[in-house]
Amino acid sequence: MVVFRVLKNPEDFEKQIEGNLPEGSINYYKNFVKSKGNDAVKSWLKHQVYLLLGVFLSACAEMGIDSTPMEGIENAQYDLILNNKNYETLFAVSIGERSEQDSNQPKITPKSRLKSETVILEV
Repeated sequence: MVVFRVLKNPEDFEKQIEGNLPEGSINYYKNFVKSKGNDAVKSWLKHQVYLLLGVFLSACAEMGIDSTPMEGIENAQYDLILNNKNYETLFAVSIGERSEQDSNQPKITPKSRLKSETVILEV
């Protein structure tokens, strides 16, 4: 189980990037993200973590590791267990090796999908 978290305090992020990122990246953050206010910064930070989710899932697939992202978890309980003080849990990813006997595998029980004409509109 891998738990993905985000910094609660944008100032902590700003301390981390000073001296660790190129000046251009820091200026982008200051001019285009921070200038929109604290709520926008917090939203942007969460979106950065979701970008990492895509990379993580792709890396797992490349290494032959099965992975399942999970939202709707009890984030506050994860924070308690992990003793989060400066971070907030966003989601978790369960990783491992599939059981060949698991009937939830698409090769055993195919997924049900709507026809593409139902969900794709040609304009």
